[in-house]
Amino acid sequence: MAISEFSGRDFRGAALSSYERGRLSGSLARGAGAIALALPGFFACGRTPLAAAFLAGFAAIVVAGRFRGKGFEEGMRAGVVAGILPCLLPAILRVVNPDLCDALFARGPWLCAAAGIAAGAILGWRARAGAGAPFWASAAVTLAFAAALGCIPAGAMGFAGLLIGVVAGGLPALAARRAAA
Repeated sequence: MAISEFSGRDFRGAALSSYERGRLSGSLARGAGAIALALPGFFACGRTPLAAAFLAGFAAIVVAGRFRGKGFEEGMRAGVVAGILPCLLPAILRVVNPDLCDALFARGPWLCAAAGIAAGAILGWRARAGAGAPFWASAAVTLAFAAALGCIPAGAMGFAGLLIGVVAGGLPALAARRAAA
């Protein structure tokens, strides 16, 4: 083919389209992985419509963060790492003893608060120095969907404990990280 035969084609558009298809494919694969990762938390928390909404939201934010890239993807990754402990905590407790999870969550929101403290500390340490609004928005939403999935057995007080725990764990870790930089 001569160079003149290539001039009529829109190579830039074709390259961009191919790139976006590849990002979408990778994003959907990550979303499927997020569902697989959070599924034990879903099964441990009673398989309610609320749990299904949290699971779908978690997968959707993972897909969106990966597809958008840059700060959104970094925040989504930090949110997944921070939120997976509170998400899987009920499943882990049910493996140890099926009645242990119900007994601990019935005592109040302290278990969600403790998991929130760990999640907040992880998020605080994973935050990069110049993290902007895309990072924090993506990290907060991802963490919220994942962690809330595990705090369903504790109800509204569990969600409140989780929020307080994330703030209590995240602020000192973030302050220490910024002071060290």
